[in-house]
Amino acid sequence: MIQVGKLFQKVPYYVRDLECEYKIIHDIEEIVDEFLSNYMMTTADLYSVFSNNRDSSTNLHLVFNDGAMPKISIHPDFEHDVFDITFEELKDSKNKTTKVNSLMFIEEFQNRKEEALAKTFDEIMGCDGEELFISLKQEKLDMFNPSSPNFDHRVNLITKKELILEVCKLFDISSTRLYTQLNPNIVKHVCKDLNITYKALAKEIGYKPDTINKAASLGKVSEQLNKAINMYLENLRLKEFLKDFDVMKYTLKKILE
Repeated sequence: MIQVGKLFQKVPYYVRDLECEYKIIHDIEEIVDEFLSNYMMTTADLYSVFSNNRDSSTNLHLVFNDGAMPKISIHPDFEHDVFDITFEELKDSKNKTTKVNSLMFIEEFQNRKEEALAKTFDEIMGCDGEELFISLKQEKLDMFNPSSPNFDHRVNLITKKELILEVCKLFDISSTRLYTQLNPNIVKHVCKDLNITYKALAKEIGYKPDTINKAASLGKVSEQLNKAINMYLENLRLKEFLKDFDVMKYTLKKILE
């Protein structure tokens, strides 16, 4: 069984079988809201909602925050007899780290039509239930190499930072580690990913080698130097694009001949 999920209002909503289609989220919200109102509770009392979609009926399992369960006995009895509801109270021993994962972020971004971001999370992102991080090993990250797909992933994660922070807040997940990984010592990492020396980088961007060496060793990169390096990377990216375009034109020409 593979857990995937999306948001039920601001509560994680999990579906227990990846191969089955989701029920309409409106139906889930309606039945959960009715159940909560019967016992004078709100979604603020919910930790998560589980569901399976294996057959014509939908089985819901509600997990309430510790101390939120009503003191009276709960006997689900309502008009929607196609739903089977079970419930429990969250205990300290139940940790969210076994539940919240990158699949939930992927599902949420797909729901928002953010396919490029969903792809980025699918290919390089991890989540341990507490924080987001890049799951690739350092030697395979090469996110400053314009010919690598990880270059685009980094740009995407930085460009869409506001959206990612919004979803992190909904899931109660930290993004600090992720954005620390995305902004390392740019001089060191550019030279490593492009396999060039500090001296070669200095020549390419019009800086003195001593300035580049100092920035690499101290980790202090001025805003001006940072912009110069990023402009250099964008130029390399453009050259890659034009090279691919020329290859495409040549291939098309050969086909038409």
